[in-house]
Amino acid sequence: MKNLITSTLIIFLTILTSCSSDEETTPKPTATLSSISPNSGPKASLVTISGTNFGNNMDNITVYFNNLEAIVQAVTDTEITAQVPARAYTGLVKVRVNGTELIGPEFNYIISDIQVSTLAGSTYGYADGPGSNAQFAYIEGITVDTQGNLFVTDLFNHKIRKITPDGMVSTVAGSNQGFSNGTTANAQFDSPMGITIDNQGNLYVADTGNSKIRKITPNGMVSTFAGSIFGDVDGMGTAAQLTYPRALTSDQLGNLYVTESASGVHKIRKITPNGMVSTLAGSTEGDADGVGSVAHFEDPRGITVDNQGNLYVADNGNDRIRKITPSGMVSTFAGSSYGDTDGMGTAAQFNQPTGITIDNYGNLYVADNNNEKIRKIVPSGMVITIAGSTRGYTDGTGVNAQFYKPYSIIVDSQANLFVSDSENHKIRKITQE
Repeated sequence: MKNLITSTLIIFLTILTSCSSDEETTPKPTATLSSISPNSGPKASLVTISGTNFGNNMDNITVYFNNLEAIVQAVTDTEITAQVPARAYTGLVKVRVNGTELIGPEFNYIISDIQVSTLAGSTYGYADGPGSNAQFAYIEGITVDTQGNLFVTDLFNHKIRKITPDGMVSTVAGSNQGFSNGTTANAQFDSPMGITIDNQGNLYVADTGNSKIRKITPNGMVSTFAGSIFGDVDGMGTAAQLTYPRALTSDQLGNLYVTESASGVHKIRKITPNGMVSTLAGSTEGDADGVGSVAHFEDPRGITVDNQGNLYVADNGNDRIRKITPSGMVSTFAGSSYGDTDGMGTAAQFNQPTGITIDNYGNLYVADNNNEKIRKIVPSGMVITIAGSTRGYTDGTGVNAQFYKPYSIIVDSQANLFVSDSENHKIRKITQE
C-alpha cells in the first residue's frame, strides 16, 4: 500500500512539472498597436489606443505622448485608455507592454491654456535681487542656456544680467558706459542690444554703441570677437567694421548672424566661429526679396535660425517676417503692410516687429512691438495672436494680458516663452499648456 501511494505521488508531481514546463515555454502573444482615437486634442483628453494582446494588467502598461508619460486609466486586451499629459505637445504615441515598445501614430497636441506672469523686474533703475526687487533700464536682448537661466542686455545700465529660473537677478558683466575688455566686473559696454549663447556656454553680445561683437566666456573674460570702428567692411575679426549691430543668433555650427541698421546699411552679417565676417543678405534700405545684396530690408531687428539653417528676421520697418535660406535667398514669410491682423502668410499684418524666436516644432514667436502683442506663426505660415491686448501691464490669461513695447523673445526647451517687456522694465514669462 505504501508503495502504491508513493508511485501515485510521483506520477502526480511528474504531470504537474510537465504542465509547468509547458506554460513556461509557451511564448506570450506579441502585442500590436494599430490606431489611436482621437488623434488630436488638449491636455487631459482621453485617448483610446487600439491593438491586440495588451493583457488586462495596468501595471504592465506604460503610455507616452511625445516621450511624456501619461496616466493609464483602463486596459483590456485590445484597448488602452490614457489621459494626455499637460505640455506633451505634438509627437508620437508610444506604448510599453511587458517591456516591449510599440510606436503609434502622432498625436497633435492643442494648446488650450496660455498664462502670462512676471519673472523679474519692477521699475526703471538698477538693482540685483529676487524677482520684483530687481530693476532694469530697458531690457533689449534675451537668450537662455540649457539650464533655463536667462541672460539679458540691460541697455541703459550698459550691463549683461542673469536671471535664474526662480527669478534671481545678478550682474554677469559690465560696469560703466564705455569700452573695455577684461574681467566681467571691469569690462565696459555701450548700449548693448543683442545677445546669444553657443553650445559651449559662451555669450556673444551686440555691443551696439561700440559697433562690436563682444564675447563673454564661462570663466568670466570679456573680449572683442568682431568689429572695430563704426563702418561697413567685411573681414576677419577686428579688421571688420559693423554698423550698429542690433540682434544676434547662433546656429548649430557656431556661426553667428547679426542684424544691422543705421546710416543706410540694412544688412544681415554672418560671422564664422573663427571670426570671419561676411554679408549674407541686404544692402540699402528698402523692401525687396531676392538673393544676397539684391534683397532689401528696412531696419531689421530680431533674428532666429531653424534646424535647417534658415534664418527668420523681424523686418521692423517693413512690418514683415523675412526668411533667408543658407544660400542667401530672401523671401517674405509673413506680413504685408502695417496693421494688426491674424491670417495666413502675407495676409497677416504686424506693427514694427522687433523680436523673434523658434521652438523645436518650427513654430515662430514674434514680439510685435507696436501692437503690444506676442504672435505665433506655425510652419504653414498661419499667424495667430497668443498674448497681449492693449498697452499696459497686466498678468493673466493670454490675450487678456498687457505688455508695453515687448522687444525680444526667447523660447526654452520646455516651450516656455520669455519676453523683454522693455517699457515695463520686466521679464515676462508665457506658459503654454
